Amino acid sequence: MPLPKGIGAILFSLPTICDVAPPTIPNASKDNGSSLRLHEDDWRQIEFIAASSLPQVDREIAEIERFKRANWTGAGFKSVYIRKERAEGLYLSRVGYSLIDSIPHAPMQPLTIGTGGTPQREQIVKGGFGCRLSPSTFLYGRQAEGIIVDLGLIRLPEESEVLQSVLTFCKNCKLCIADWCAGKVIARPAQ
Repeated sequence: MPLPKGIGAILFSLPTICDVAPPTIPNASKDNGSSLRLHEDDWRQIEFIAASSLPQVDREIAEIERFKRANWTGAGFKSVYIRKERAEGLYLSRVGYSLIDSIPHAPMQPLTIGTGGTPQREQIVKGGFGCRLSPSTFLYGRQAEGIIVDLGLIRLPEESEVLQSVLTFCKNCKLCIADWCAGKVIARPAQ
């Protein structure tokens, strides 16, 4: 007997994910109590982008918004939009890793990524780092030879002083923040 329409169909909670996963190294110890853990679906969902990439980012956000309208069922998405653009992240912007210290933050931690649940399913992100900006906001990314390759946030800062320091960092480094799932860009430069 066939299942009723909609029963057994897989729905997705996120409308979009980043196609390019960060390079990882095996997690030999399987015990990274001091690391910041990131679910693989959260990679680059709220990410810092070069202001010079805004035309491309605006086009992609418009595509994602069309995709969301076409795939939303009321309970989830029928499919997931895979972002394939800007695989190089921030690397071409040549933002120095040390500039992160202009944002007040807790101590840096190693970054692990995985499917969640247990440390056995996590890998260490090569050049990965993460830190807490506030009780609810984490900054994470990866660097190579002192240059930021990827930089993202888990949640946008709600605290005004944290948000202001992030916005100042963006202005000084000629960056914006793309919130891909929400379909918006934060810290656009003044026209």
